[in-house]
Amino acid sequence: EEYGIARRSRITVLPLGLDLDAFARVPRQSGDFRSAHSIAPDVPLIGIVGRLVPIKNHELFLQAAVKVRERLPNACFAIIGDGELRAELEATTARLGLTDCVRFVGWVREVAPVYSDLDALVISSRNEGTPVSVIEALSARCPVVTTAVGGLPDLLDQGALGTLVPTEDVNALADAIVRTVTAPPDTTRAQQLMLDRYGIDRLVMDLDQLYRGILAKKGKL
Repeated sequence: EEYGIARRSRITVLPLGLDLDAFARVPRQSGDFRSAHSIAPDVPLIGIVGRLVPIKNHELFLQAAVKVRERLPNACFAIIGDGELRAELEATTARLGLTDCVRFVGWVREVAPVYSDLDALVISSRNEGTPVSVIEALSARCPVVTTAVGGLPDLLDQGALGTLVPTEDVNALADAIVRTVTAPPDTTRAQQLMLDRYGIDRLVMDLDQLYRGILAKKGKL
């Protein structure tokens, strides 16, 4: 209305609809991802999933890893994804003394086993829309720790479904990771809400109702 694009009544917003069945079915701590990357079953495993680009702020994730290791010396960190900053981030990892505990995994075709084995998924981004990785992780009952940017507070019900921390606050991020790993939250409700809100069946139903409503207005039903 402000920019004269269309009347509000002519716009319908449909949230993402994803096939989340594989994530809902995967058991917690299946061990497949850890085994593939030589990570012991009893090691705290914290991961980040996404493109290696500036807006994702992987450097903050690595800085937090240093502080997490001060309190959880055997913690391991998995960086899933690839991108333009990989070489730079690998150099940062070495400079921070994290080479022995950080795995650069690259792109993974089947990510359900990844979420299964993570003790926490982290998003350290400077901005986000509706990140699919959080929806997938919670659908697999993997706890999440994210920066409170973009659409994340709404996605996580203002922190009820996961831990939100201020952006660029390395201490807050590290503290939240340690709390989540040492006292894992019950993610049963979060899983069900993700399936209800972002499952593909809901999208199909929404589209069906939308088109039927449009056809009814045109007298076609």
